[in-house]
Amino acid sequence: MTAAVDVGFWTGGITYTPAVGAGPATDLEFGAVDANGIGWMLNSFDGMGGPDTVGQVVQQAGDHGGWATPQFYGPRVMTLTVTASAPSWALRDVARATLQQAVPVSDLALLRLDEPVPKQMLVRRSGGLPEKSLNLTDVQFSVILVAPDPRKYGTVLHSLTATQQSIAAGLAPPLTPPITLPAGFPPMAVACTNAGSFETRPVVTIRGPITGPGVVNQATGQKVTFSSLTLATSLDVLAVDFLNRQALLNGAYRTADLSSSWWVLPPGTTTVQVTGTGTTGSQTTVAWRDAWI
Repeated sequence: MTAAVDVGFWTGGITYTPAVGAGPATDLEFGAVDANGIGWMLNSFDGMGGPDTVGQVVQQAGDHGGWATPQFYGPRVMTLTVTASAPSWALRDVARATLQQAVPVSDLALLRLDEPVPKQMLVRRSGGLPEKSLNLTDVQFSVILVAPDPRKYGTVLHSLTATQQSIAAGLAPPLTPPITLPAGFPPMAVACTNAGSFETRPVVTIRGPITGPGVVNQATGQKVTFSSLTLATSLDVLAVDFLNRQALLNGAYRTADLSSSWWVLPPGTTTVQVTGTGTTGSQTTVAWRDAWI
């Protein structure tokens, strides 16, 4: 029987899955008692208000004032204060090992915080893992984490799919001539809503057949194109990752046209369209998460 322990009122967790053969996966839940009877309390978490900025104002030569050079958000640094309450002295050491396994040094783990709108970030450990022994079985840790991507993402992955059909599909008599049909095909387009407060970056997956695919942000006119590429069948898949600004064709790296302009999904609704020729039967899926800063 597990003794009752105080696990606090904040909940969340850190999940880490190492590469195959590098060890077991770790799922550490805060505000809960784990399988070893160890109660995990999230005492506090700092750094959610906003990351530091990177950039500067450069002094003008021979004049007053300066030039506002481009400025960007840097990585997000957070500090979690965590208390582990173990049933025994030996299990206190297990708690220490569990936390060390959950926050990798050179890899990324998934941090989830159960706010009114739950948020998640990919993080890794920074510096040491200071601890304070409260007694023989309870220990408090100070966990410093760095999120290379400063965005706070929603835990829900949104996904919309559009399939290219012929413009004439669904027409049936009686029809009164003359009949005028638009040239070509209706666009493969989906309306993507980012319910957060900061821009987010989608992953657009295109399945053939299609020649010269392009991914267009209809609000800005920006597009990422692959004019010399042909996806012959539905087995050919092009995944366009707007966060990392790269594309994979059937799992292999594929460069976009030099004239391409990588775009983002700002807060609100943006229509994403895929263009190309020979597209009957092709399919487009846009996946994204809401984002906050």
